[in-house]
Amino acid sequence: MWKGPREGRSSILTILDLRERNYRLAVLNGWLVWLGDTFLNPNIVLTSFAAKLGAPGALIGLLPALLQAGGMIPQAFLAPYVARFPRKIVLYRKVAALRLSGVILMALATFFLDPWPHLLLAGFLAGLLLNALFTGVSSLPFWEVVAKTTPVERRAHLFSARNLIGGLLAFLAGFGVRGILALPLPFPLPYALLFTLGALAFGTGWYLFGLTREPEEPPKEERISLRLPLEHKGFRRYLRVRVLLGLAGMAEPFYAVYAVRTLGQGQELGLYLSLYALSFTLSNLFWARLAERGSKGVLQAGAFLALLAPLLALLLPRHLFGLVFLLQGAYLAALGLSTTTYLLNLAPPMERSAFIGLANTVAGVFAFATVLGGWVADSLGFSGLFLLAAFFYAWAFYAGRKLPHEG
Repeated sequence: MWKGPREGRSSILTILDLRERNYRLAVLNGWLVWLGDTFLNPNIVLTSFAAKLGAPGALIGLLPALLQAGGMIPQAFLAPYVARFPRKIVLYRKVAALRLSGVILMALATFFLDPWPHLLLAGFLAGLLLNALFTGVSSLPFWEVVAKTTPVERRAHLFSARNLIGGLLAFLAGFGVRGILALPLPFPLPYALLFTLGALAFGTGWYLFGLTREPEEPPKEERISLRLPLEHKGFRRYLRVRVLLGLAGMAEPFYAVYAVRTLGQGQELGLYLSLYALSFTLSNLFWARLAERGSKGVLQAGAFLALLAPLLALLLPRHLFGLVFLLQGAYLAALGLSTTTYLLNLAPPMERSAFIGLANTVAGVFAFATVLGGWVADSLGFSGLFLLAAFFYAWAFYAGRKLPHEG
């Protein structure tokens, strides 16, 4: 039916209002997830918690791997299932409560299982695994909803807006983490408080994103072929870079472990968390502006900065070790923004689920490199671990030069 000018303008305004509402919900979700990630930071809070429990290096390396790999590995296998949903947000809502239950289990175990250290560690790991598993189920719908509701030209801005205020909140929360860890409470009660705050932040953020009004699309009943992305030359090169970055990431959780075990700086972890968040936030302003010219340059810059971090960890004196976390925040911001936006822009719309699912599954497998990092640290020491990580970051930087520009 033909619409007159007034009806047409009304429809356009409705669409614009809906996009703006969805945009704001995605931004609010990002801010709260930032807070949750601060209270449960895998590379600082969780690893220091395991270190104080006396866990071996390989198990400490497993903690961030569980969160990252558990959230990414299932995506390729879930892509055909997710594609059948006319509105992916429905699936996202269904698993949000299950994700939250994992974080709540971590908090409860830390509150009540202190007299039984082995049960405490088992409950903690079970909650972490439960959260990671259902993160994998919800991640692909999340990216599909973001891609459908956010125009290409606003995607980099969206992630920048999420990270800007979210990072500032995380910076302030880092001082809160420091204060909580310094409370005159017996271990592990300070960590139980952190896990509880993380559950509140995550739960609220996931609920808000679940309010997104996603436009319906016809379900894809045909089978999605995961071979199609591999036939795309640009995707193969992108995948190579992601694998190298995953291998280099074997050292990421061990800067905090090095600070605790070698430098004796356990009480400084909250300060380091704030430095990391501040660096991540402020650098995001620059990375987002640079990403407007293309994500490839941001990815290469991030890889170059990343190879400097493990070298500085070995060279800096004890009182300047916080610079490592400043650098870590900057390069992880660059890599997080660039790998995401590059993939979304590279993937053809009709094959987006296959591209995202396969890329994240492969990257998730190599997230277990942190377990290898724990073994290297125990066998060769932190020097061997940091030098090996620098080598892989240098290789990723070189491989990134061959990536095609988006568009």
